[in-house]
Amino acid sequence: MSKIYTDYVNKVAITIPEKFIDVKSGESFSISQKVQEQIEYHAENSTLIHLVMSALTSYLHPKKMSGGSTSHDDILVELSEIKKLLKDIPARPMNKNRQKAPQQQKQVKAEIDMDLKELEEILEAFGG
Repeated sequence: MSKIYTDYVNKVAITIPEKFIDVKSGESFSISQKVQEQIEYHAENSTLIHLVMSALTSYLHPKKMSGGSTSHDDILVELSEIKKLLKDIPARPMNKNRQKAPQQQKQVKAEIDMDLKELEEILEAFGG
């Protein structure tokens, strides 16, 4: 059974169903107790609109990975390396890779210019 939460000060009301569909994945989820408690808290404190807007902002604009040395180029280099490993799995044994590591890194940086379709295939190969 759905429940209605109202913030009368800011003229906001939301109805929370028993289950919702994640529009990005299409999966159905039940509403957790923690989410219900947060909605109830913000409805009582007249900050319900701020909770909704904050949730929408974080959902539509997820935060970028933060880290000192992580950059897009580093990620592309790693994905390119994974791509090469996937292509050459049956062709070469793993212990030969260790001897050619410095030479391969130069070659990998030259291959950073991969298109988005290749990137998507790499990510799908690893379940992402």
